[in-house]
Amino acid sequence: MAQDAKDPHSSVGLSARCRGLWSECVFDNMANLWTCDIPISYLSEHSAVLVITRALVILTGILCLGAVPCLIAGMKCTKLISEQVHQKYKFSLAAGTLFFLGGLSGAIAVLCYAVDTVQKYRLEVSLGIPGVTYELGYSYWMAVAGTICTCVTGILLIVASCASTRTPRRWRRHPRVCLPPASQRKGTYL
Repeated sequence: MAQDAKDPHSSVGLSARCRGLWSECVFDNMANLWTCDIPISYLSEHSAVLVITRALVILTGILCLGAVPCLIAGMKCTKLISEQVHQKYKFSLAAGTLFFLGGLSGAIAVLCYAVDTVQKYRLEVSLGIPGVTYELGYSYWMAVAGTICTCVTGILLIVASCASTRTPRRWRRHPRVCLPPASQRKGTYL
């Protein structure tokens, strides 16, 4: 968030400027009105860092959305794929890899955005523009927390999948003692 246009005779800010990845908005305190600049194209006339950050955010969303069906198919309690346990571990490993890659691309995007914001702040301070401050807002810190959680989820899924495939073969099979006999089963397990 950037603060600018302060009245030189008072400490009251006349406007506040908020810049995000997709648009830039100015709040006028006197008129109590938000004005937002929404670009015609999200790719043209922007710095390479901003375009790369946007692309990484989109890639993060695609990878994480792609990981969800793999995760559901790889769960032990679902019967969406064959009964082979090895297939489920492959799906679980694929979900962990997708989550980890999504978290990694999100972390790179968050880092690029922070570096870009700090560089703009230092540039405007060095030019002596009065009343301008840049802050990393709550949405930035939520993005940091989200990327950390996504990376941790991916790592845990990968470790759990790899640890499960290294168990001795006789323990890999689930005992049928827990399930009722085939003649007594009603319906399917989902």
